[in-house]
Amino acid sequence: MLFQLDSNQMLHIRLMNSVTIQPPFIHNRRQANEYIIYIIKKGKMYLTENNVKYVLNPGDFFVLDPEYVHEGYQASYCEYYYVHFHHENIAKISFDTEQDLLMSIITKRNDFLKSDPFSYLSSEDNKLLFPKYYLFSNYSDFIKVCCLLDEAASHNNNPLDYYKLLCSLKVTEVLIETYRSFVLYKTQTMSTGMPKSYRKVQELLSFLNKEYVEKITSQDIEAKTECNFDYINRIFKQLTHKTIFAYLNSVRINHAKELISTTNMKLSEIGQAVGFADLYYFSKVFKKATGVSPSTYAKGVLK
Repeated sequence: MLFQLDSNQMLHIRLMNSVTIQPPFIHNRRQANEYIIYIIKKGKMYLTENNVKYVLNPGDFFVLDPEYVHEGYQASYCEYYYVHFHHENIAKISFDTEQDLLMSIITKRNDFLKSDPFSYLSSEDNKLLFPKYYLFSNYSDFIKVCCLLDEAASHNNNPLDYYKLLCSLKVTEVLIETYRSFVLYKTQTMSTGMPKSYRKVQELLSFLNKEYVEKITSQDIEAKTECNFDYINRIFKQLTHKTIFAYLNSVRINHAKELISTTNMKLSEIGQAVGFADLYYFSKVFKKATGVSPSTYAKGVLK
């Protein structure tokens, strides 16, 4: 199960810190009026929520739901972070099958990859997702999250200007990093349930965003994906609503607009810097994408 919240609204953090418990302490029976995140550093935590028993181990991320009663059922030594928070717009999302979960992940990842990073507008839906329960599969991801939690706790324990806002931003970053780690784990472990062509498109999107400066041909695409170009191009368009080379050109033009706006490079230099060896072709593609030539765009930006 995943939680989903509107990222346009801030998390309201009430309590946030790390703590160590040891026997004979056992969590009291309670139904909180807020969400509680536990991230385990050392030891074990034994909890029951909604009559389901959980053993939380180092590296576990777990969210307690205010809809249910929870309590400890066994004493133990445990070092962990806790975050008590409220949010005005949060929902639970369940999936009938792992395949449904995987397709949801693929769709959301494609939305991010095809969005325009140089615009105030994007295809993102502002819905931040994070799992109810997840064991960090990558130790470096876990360490990154722990560092962010340490920063959040430092802000929360030092009531200077906007300290709650800074704490909230760090915890939001924790949720994003946790979701990214969760997505990577799921796409790797559930790859047998994912259509091979979808995985190829995912890899191709990342490749185009990283290597857009290089000369990329249909033969390069076939070698990269190990698929017939016409076939992978058709699947690519189904998922992104653009052909492969139309998407590549949009990536290049976005970077060109950035360079025009932030540097004094010549247009020919900018064209080459984003993957267009020919200035005429660069101008033609730029005008098709923006409605104006690069020189006209530059005059509008710089006036």
